[in-house]
Amino acid sequence: MESKSKVIALDSNMLLGISKFKLDVFEESKRLFGEKTMFVVPIQVAGEISRLRKRGKSMERAVNVARELMKKNFVKVRRVKAGNADEALEKMGERGAIIATNDRQLIRKIKEANGSILFIRKKRFVQLK
Repeated sequence: MESKSKVIALDSNMLLGISKFKLDVFEESKRLFGEKTMFVVPIQVAGEISRLRKRGKSMERAVNVARELMKKNFVKVRRVKAGNADEALEKMGERGAIIATNDRQLIRKIKEANGSILFIRKKRFVQLK
């Protein structure tokens, strides 16, 4: 019997890492947590990605790859009352979401609040912390 599905909130660095590391964080997450894994991004992260798209061709490609996989994996954009993407992800972590990020400061804050972190390990796979 499978347990309740996991909710994974993605940070922009994790989404952009898909292209950089040639690592599908969605497939890796499903491998770890099962097919019923649900993916979300706070609206602040969606906005960050849109702004980053304008920073040159390689960034535009990385954003396009991230957006394509977000669409394929039915990522939901959530409104979270917060001043920026990190604060929004912290709030989502407090509500039980697993936060997918490689941002060291954010990882520290989530861990201090006893949250769960999913991060890229050795540029080859994701690991739960």
